[in-house]
Amino acid sequence: MKQFLILITTNVKLSFRNKNESFISVLFFLFSLLILPLVFQGDKEIIKKFLIGIIWFLTLLTVIFSIEKLFESDFEDGTLDQIFISGIPPELIFFSKAISIWIITCLPITIIAPTFIFLFDLTLIKTFALFISLLFGTPILCLIGSITSVLILGLKKGGAIISLLTLPLYVPVLIFGINSSNSEFSLNFVSYELKMLLGYFFIVLAIAPWIGGMALKINYK
Repeated sequence: MKQFLILITTNVKLSFRNKNESFISVLFFLFSLLILPLVFQGDKEIIKKFLIGIIWFLTLLTVIFSIEKLFESDFEDGTLDQIFISGIPPELIFFSKAISIWIITCLPITIIAPTFIFLFDLTLIKTFALFISLLFGTPILCLIGSITSVLILGLKKGGAIISLLTLPLYVPVLIFGINSSNSEFSLNFVSYELKMLLGYFFIVLAIAPWIGGMALKINYK
């Protein structure tokens, strides 16, 4: 457990120090949200109608952009080799990377996006529903994206094909995420869409580290 926390802390510190693609992706998300009033010519009704869907789509793009080469730099400079031979289980190596990229990229989005939509006079309930949906939906995106990043590790050809094959796994997150963000939410009522999103979250959380760990082992056989 201590090694796991050290890996997460180290990954986050290095990302802040190097200001890598993750920060550029978050800036892309923020900039895209800020220009929405210009795109829709200040029409608040149209913005309110499509805002939730746009936020989820931008979140997906942000994750894809920031996570594509998640393991590549560590693989090329030998850092991943040293971590692997240190005896840390590959499942923990994979999971620590996925959590780190979520903290760097998706946690700011999860906090910023609900604050942003509140500025467009959306109800507090819908704002909170978006926050809960992003809180459980974005880890799924990061875990799936991390698997893709491991699978294309060291490949000069075929990486795009693997990325396309994993792309359909993102679709349920968008569907359930958007619908649950638009549904009513309270402590006494949880929508069907949010339940499905939570179910998908726990399934991916249980399976992804093992798949990612197996993919890492393949690269070192």
